[in-house]
Formats: sequence, structure tokens, C-alpha cells
Amino acid sequence: MDELDRAQSSLGRALGRARAGEDRELAQKIREGGEQLVQLLAGLLKLTRVHSPDNRAFDAPVAELMRLLASLGEALGTVSLVTVEDQVYLNDLRVRTDNKPGAGGLGTELRRHNTGGLVFHSPLTGPQIRTLVKGLAGPPAAEWPRGTLGQWLLEQGLGAVELHGIYRFQAVRSDQAPPARAPEQVLRLLLDLTTEGWDHLAAGRVLNPLPIRRAVVEALESGIEAPAFWLGFPDCPPHAAHAVEVAMVALLIGKTAGFPSGLLQDLGITGLVHDVGYLAPSVGEGPVAMARHPVEGARLVLRQRGFSEAKLRRVRGVLEHHLDQADPAGPPSAIGAALRLAEDYANVIRLYGAKVTRADALGAMLKAGGRLYHAALAQALVNALGRHPPGTLVELQDGGFGRVATPARGRDLWERPLVRRLDPKTRLPTGPMIDTVRDGPVRRALPG
Repeated sequence: MDELDRAQSSLGRALGRARAGEDRELAQKIREGGEQLVQLLAGLLKLTRVHSPDNRAFDAPVAELMRLLASLGEALGTVSLVTVEDQVYLNDLRVRTDNKPGAGGLGTELRRHNTGGLVFHSPLTGPQIRTLVKGLAGPPAAEWPRGTLGQWLLEQGLGAVELHGIYRFQAVRSDQAPPARAPEQVLRLLLDLTTEGWDHLAAGRVLNPLPIRRAVVEALESGIEAPAFWLGFPDCPPHAAHAVEVAMVALLIGKTAGFPSGLLQDLGITGLVHDVGYLAPSVGEGPVAMARHPVEGARLVLRQRGFSEAKLRRVRGVLEHHLDQADPAGPPSAIGAALRLAEDYANVIRLYGAKVTRADALGAMLKAGGRLYHAALAQALVNALGRHPPGTLVELQDGGFGRVATPARGRDLWERPLVRRLDPKTRLPTGPMIDTVRDGPVRRALPG
């Protein structure tokens, strides 16, 4: 129990950090709705012991569950109910099941089908809820119970319900804390959550910022200067790669400028969703879409229920991420100003990186400080990325070539980055990291 308590405590602290500064109304709504969802679903399964699911005794609880799923779906998009041993979570928030009649046995009912969680991708009708309850209450298949039940639900028109496997706490030695995710794992999580968030918004659902905030917290704690965040991205949609790239650069700006923790987290979330306005059907195409997507994106973010400081920061950041510092209407917010710099830098590298070095691109942007960009934040970007920004193609002292793998490692090492050597034939990364403090400074930077 000590090991489980330690694991639970670590998870609780991570979620607490993720919720710090987040919409308290949303978190409370999820928690209360989760308690009702667990109690209703457990009650319906218990009721099948004395009545068939088409009995009139199911009418009231089925109607209540239908209303609740619609309300949670409106607030969250995807509703994810997970049981872990004797505990239950709804979209990463722990649900209280103590003293709730029958609620504690929901996990046991699901495990009969080798199932640990239910994901509702859209609200269900009354007949669909009765069908789901009938399937869950029925006898499990002798072989492949979860897959068999999932296939049956699909045949019954319940493709909106996804069954997940059984979850368990990770046991750790009593003298160790649970291991933190490696930067590579955090990057994968950010890419997946960004893709999922865009998919939900495209389907007319609302943004759930809580898991995204938690991932941003993990990125900050794992160290956003790690090479994993700067040496390209695994296979993923282009819009997710661009969003994570902009978010990483923006977080580096904010961290260097001394943004407080809550503001940094909101900056990271906003960076991941800053271009969602392109999803709006009314945004148009080409230059029209470029001009209109900030407004359309702000409208999509506004659909999240409640009004908190965190939500308003995100709305302003999305709305202002193309606003000039010297705009007659006034300068952008801190989040908007950091995102303007981060996205322009990412776009300049993408469009002109084969013709100019990344340092030259930074120099041109620095000259626009006070006009297009906040002057202090533009300098913070230069200070953070270093003399040779991540991704820069460089020639080494031994005549080989490599790509810079990290931002600046501090004021004293501003010109001495870590470099990933490139194979001379394939131009692919090879061998151990080169430390230019130990192996000599960069000979020259090159475009490309």
C-alpha cells in the first residue's frame, strides 16, 4: 500500500499542478459530473439483476444519464471514464466513489470484460444507453472478451463508445519516486494531445485544456531545452508539428523573460491551439484565411464553458498572435506577443531556412523590435536560442557537419551548443552528441 500511495500521491501532485490556474468551474463540473456518471452507470448495471434493460424501471436513470453525457460532452468533447483498481477518473480528475451506492463496484463490472475504461466520443440516445448497459451486464466472452464486446457494440450502432484495457498503478520501490516521463515521451504526448484537440474542435466539440496543461507542465519540468524538443518531430500531422514547434519557442521566450508558472502554462496551451481558427468553415482560404483565422480561433476557444483568467488569456493569445507591437489599437498581451515572435520565427525558418542561417533570421527579427515585436521579448528570444539556434547546420572543427541540438545553455555557453553530428553521405544524425566546449567551437554556420 505504501507503493500505491506513493504513486497516487505523485499523480495527485501532477494533476494539482496542471489544474493550478485552470478554470476551477470546469474542474468542479467534471468532478461532480463524474460522480453522477459513475453512480448512474453502476446503478443501471445493478438494476439488470432484477429487470431487463427495456423495462420501464430504466426510464428515469437512462434519461438522467443521457442528459449528463450530453452536458459533459459539451464541456469536454470526449468523455473518458477510467477505473484503476478501486479508483475512478473522469478525464484525468479523480472521482469520489466513497459512500456512493454501488459506485465502488463499477470497476469490477468492467473487468469482467477485460475492460478498464469507457470513452464516449459523442452523447448517447436512450436506446443506445440501454444497449450499452445490456452489453456490459451480459456474460463476457470466453476468449477476447473486450474485443468481442467492442465488436458487438459496433454492430449495434455504438461506434461512439470505445473500450479501453485494464489500467494499473505502476509499482515502484519504496525508496524511489515514480519515474518522470522522458522528454521524448512528453513530446509524443504533446503531439498526440494537439492532434486530438484539433480533431475534437473540428468535430464541433469543445476544448478540454486540463490534459493539455498537464502535458505542458511535464514539458517544463522535464526541461524544454532537451534535444528531443528541437531535433524534429516523429510522424505526426503537419499542423501538430507546427503547433508544438511554436509552443516550444514561445515557452523558451517566456521562461527567459521570467514569466510566472501559471502564465507559462497558459502560453504553452495557447501555442498548441493558436491556429485552430483554420478549422472554422467560414474562415475561407489563402490570404483571407490568414487574416481571419485569429478571430475564428478565439471563437472556438470561447466555446469552453465558464470564464476564468486562464481561459481569457488563451482567447487573447489566439486573437492577438499576429498583432503588431505598434498596432494603433494597442499592443498584444504578453502571450500574444510571445506567440507572434515564436510563429514568425518558425515560419521564417520554414520559408527561408535554405537561403539564410537561423542566426541571420533572428537578427532581422531583432531589428523589428518595437515595431512588429515586443523589443524585450525579441531580445529574450535571441538570448534563449543562442548564437547558433537549434537546427542550425554547422561545420565542426574537424571538418564534419552537424545540426545544433539545443538552445543556449546559459550566458557563458551562448556560443557553445551541443551538436548532433551528421553522416557525410546520408546527412542523417549519427554517433554521440558533440559538445563544442570540449571539442572546439563551431567553425561556421550554414543555411539549410
